[in-house]
Amino acid sequence: MLEEIKKLLKHSSVYSLGNLLNKAVGFLLIPFYTHYLTTADYGTLELLDLSVTLIGLLLNMWMNASLVRHYYEYEDDKSRNEVVSTALIATSTAAALVSAAGLFWARGISTLILKSPEFYAFVQIIAFNLFFTCVNSVSFSYLRAKQKSSAVVVMNTVSLVTGLTLNIYFLAVMKTGVVGILYSSLISNALVTTGLTILTVRQVGLHFDGVKLKAIAAFGLPLILTSFSAFELNFADRFFLQHYSNVSTVGIYALGYKFGYMLSFLLIQPFMMIWGARMYEIAKRPDAGAVFSRIIAYFTLLMCAVALAMSLFIKDVISMITSTGFHNAYKVVPAVALAYVFYGMSYYFQTGVYVSKKTGYLGLMGVICASANVGLNFLLIPRFAAMGAAWATTLSFLLMAVVAYLFSQRVYPIPYSLLKTALPVVTAISVYSVSTFIDAPSLLLSITLKLLLILGFGFVIFASGFFNQSETVKLRQTLQGVWGRFGLGVADAAGK
Repeated sequence: MLEEIKKLLKHSSVYSLGNLLNKAVGFLLIPFYTHYLTTADYGTLELLDLSVTLIGLLLNMWMNASLVRHYYEYEDDKSRNEVVSTALIATSTAAALVSAAGLFWARGISTLILKSPEFYAFVQIIAFNLFFTCVNSVSFSYLRAKQKSSAVVVMNTVSLVTGLTLNIYFLAVMKTGVVGILYSSLISNALVTTGLTILTVRQVGLHFDGVKLKAIAAFGLPLILTSFSAFELNFADRFFLQHYSNVSTVGIYALGYKFGYMLSFLLIQPFMMIWGARMYEIAKRPDAGAVFSRIIAYFTLLMCAVALAMSLFIKDVISMITSTGFHNAYKVVPAVALAYVFYGMSYYFQTGVYVSKKTGYLGLMGVICASANVGLNFLLIPRFAAMGAAWATTLSFLLMAVVAYLFSQRVYPIPYSLLKTALPVVTAISVYSVSTFIDAPSLLLSITLKLLLILGFGFVIFASGFFNQSETVKLRQTLQGVWGRFGLGVADAAGK
């Protein structure tokens, strides 16, 4: 059990470190971006980015998730290489056709997204970028299948450094505004995609196997509906906000959402990258059920701890690093962070569906949750604007976690300990609720009280029996070592 957790932590930590580095640089530049971009510019970029993300999901998700699954169907390198090569050829062809359509209908797409045809040049740039993004995703999925977490991080970092350097040049030197951000993304993506695709082709060759493509498609096509539903759940609220409010509201909400989304790129995405491969290996073990059950408890605890800390300190952080027009963005962060706790749980609960190859259930789950989200957006956004959007997302992801659990248990029962899994969620919500009644007269006192609340969260988890006996012994030994290194002379007492 502990050995499996160590493996997951090792690869997840590498992915998390890479994501943290990438996003940390981006967050450090938020004062720069909010200086050169207005809230309307920020909203425009958000809507454009989400539009290309939607198309990318429809093209990528079904192929890439299926690539990893079928990569582990074979033991010989030849068959595995054919899976990767077939996916690369199919994805490149589909992406080229969709990108060409984007170039041809740029004015109409601009009118649809931004309510004006004058932004057609923006659409043309993101159409080119879409092609490189889709092709690149296959190479990254290949690296994930091989569990080459360090290589994924290195390539992402190269893309980050190139893109941010170009952003600074285009915004601060050339004063190009939104179009500069779009060109920066296109150039950096094109460079990395070209290099990584060449390396992938050299390793796997170019082979097209129609039989393997059919198998990949049979597994992955239901995920198109899942991908669309995931997009609707995550991002459709921006389009509702634009309709019921304005693009500036979208910009403020997008900034706050970005902070809440930190939970996803710090923990959930790194976990997903390695879990997509590890779950199939664990499923072959005789104690698979016990391992699956314990990992979700730890995963939920970690998500809740990070979400709580983020929610407690976010108001001060946003006030310090953004211009005045963006300060109200902090209000949506706690609700969004909670939403992603539920999202992480829902992803994990899908394990049984993936292992049993019953991916049709994911499509049905997507329809149910996306439909609920549309209804919640219509109900809450006109009345509560940005906060309505945030709570619509939270309730939708909670529903997704419940439905994922029910469907997965139907096809591949896992003996989850639901009370132990829910404990961190309930405790974190309770601790944050207490914090809303605290109005400290100074920043120092406020920080002190919030740190005490975080310690209180940890104490409740420990005292409630969340950890079993062997885990408690290991935790105490770890704490003894930490105390001993600081020479505080209390290690022996703690052990007793």
